[in-house]
Amino acid sequence: MKTLQEENIKELTEKVLDLVAKTSVELGHRADAKSMASLSKIFAEDLQKENRFRRMTFNQIQEAFHIGVRYCEFEPFLNIKTFFRWIIEHKKKVNDAYYQVHTLNKNPKQVPFYQEPLKLLNANK
Repeated sequence: MKTLQEENIKELTEKVLDLVAKTSVELGHRADAKSMASLSKIFAEDLQKENRFRRMTFNQIQEAFHIGVRYCEFEPFLNIKTFFRWIIEHKKKVNDAYYQVHTLNKNPKQVPFYQEPLKLLNANK
């Protein structure tokens, strides 16, 4: 699994486009293909540039969207601001899960949203 900063921007943009299209359907919004493509390109670039998100994985972004669509406490729109809000909220849960496992020594299998830290360098290769 790769962090967002390790993703190829073209591949990430394609994944984001799929996610935005799915989210559009889930929210009942109708967006034209050109708008969704532009939104996806901008958002993919943001995911790699934004320091808060660069070490997250695309799976975590998908989780944030899944939870955001279903449980957010505001009227969601298909825009960058909504996406950032969902990811920031989800990142708090991910960070808390990491804290519970690595500081409070809780069992990783019992902590929701915990993901093993990614190894950025592999000395065996």
